[in-house]
Amino acid sequence: MVADAEVDPVSKSPRPPAKSRGGTDTRIMRAALEILRVHGPHRVTVEAVAALSGVAKTTIYRRYANREEILDAALDSQSVTPCVPDGLCVYDRMKWTLEQVRRALASDMGLGSVGAALTDEDPDFTESFREIINARSDVVAGVLRAAVDAGAVRSDLDIDTAVSMLVGSYLGAYLRHGEVSESWADGVVHAMCPELEPEAPER
Repeated sequence: MVADAEVDPVSKSPRPPAKSRGGTDTRIMRAALEILRVHGPHRVTVEAVAALSGVAKTTIYRRYANREEILDAALDSQSVTPCVPDGLCVYDRMKWTLEQVRRALASDMGLGSVGAALTDEDPDFTESFREIINARSDVVAGVLRAAVDAGAVRSDLDIDTAVSMLVGSYLGAYLRHGEVSESWADGVVHAMCPELEPEAPER
């Protein structure tokens, strides 16, 4: 076929320099994540990624066999569990961990992913999405446990329920207002754990 004659076989194509290949991979992943966060997993296709990234489909197929591999790679890129920075007080540690949840829901995975998980349109994706959210939620739970151990929070606190309320408050704010303010994490910690807030320095 004529179309086949126009495509150079992979074996005859010169291997791009490492820097070029890395840039291409980054463009592919950025495009896949952008589609995922806005539209959900069902819209992550080779054609859509090629159109948004500007990378030719033939180049994408050299790296990924199909859309499932692209989607798996996009999810894997978000699966790293964040580490809480040293030197933060308990209140600031809570705020920092909530910001990681905020990033996952708002920019890393996006509300398109949230919608897909809520409708369970793709069970495999839903499972992967929950693993990512739970990994970041576990960091929040760890901070709360440390606060309980330190006596900063009451000892009978139900950690799992508290984490669900903290994470759910983001979705609640978005559903009510259509956006979430930059002060969301601070407001949530102040409302739920006011005893953690540092005292104002004396003048």
